[in-house]
Amino acid sequence: MTLREYIEQLQNFAQENPDTLDMDVIYSRDDEGNGFQKIYYSPSKGIYEDNEFISSEQLEDYERDENEINSVCIN
Repeated sequence: MTLREYIEQLQNFAQENPDTLDMDVIYSRDDEGNGFQKIYYSPSKGIYEDNEFISSEQLEDYERDENEINSVCIN
């Protein structure tokens, strides 16, 4: 899913469920619902590959380049 698609779905959800706008946001740890936690952090951009994420703030540490950024981490 792209960030654009995610935002569109959130906007539609908020329009259909305005009562949820002040509720906590949680995420599922896996697709089977084996655990849930609150979202505490703001989104960040970075490089996602091989099931690992390198945030844009860490690029220099990993000798990576901004041109390689390909994803947004939501938590």
